[in-house]
Amino acid sequence: MKAGIRVLIADDSELMRMVMKGFFKKLLESPNISETTNFPDTFELLNQTEFDLLLLDINMPRGDSNPETVKKVHTIQPEIKVCMFTGNDKATLQQQYLEAGAIGFIQKGENMGIAIEQILKEVFG
Repeated sequence: MKAGIRVLIADDSELMRMVMKGFFKKLLESPNISETTNFPDTFELLNQTEFDLLLLDINMPRGDSNPETVKKVHTIQPEIKVCMFTGNDKATLQQQYLEAGAIGFIQKGENMGIAIEQILKEVFG
C-alpha cells in the first residue's frame, strides 16, 4: 500500500479512535491520521484538509450520519473513500450506506481489525 495515506477518524469514543488509530498505524506505512469527535468538527475539517479515507461513526454528538451524509462528504471531497463505523446493526443499515457511496461498513466489536485490513487492501492495494 502507498505511504502517507491521509485518514480522518470521526468518532466520539476516545477508545474507538485509539483502537482504530492503532490498526491504521499497523496496516499502513506512515499514515497521516487526524481525529474529530463530533459532526460539525468533522465537516469543518473536511472543508479545510484533503483526506484519502474517512472512517465515519454514525452516531456522534451534534448530529448523526445517514446515507445523505456520505453524499454530502463526496460533494466536498469527491475522491475521498468513506467507510462507516458504528455500533448500530450492520445488517439493517449497510446496504443503504453502500448505495450512497460508502466503500465499507464496520460494526464496532465485530473483528474490526480484520474488517479494516480487508477494506484497506481493496481500496489502496
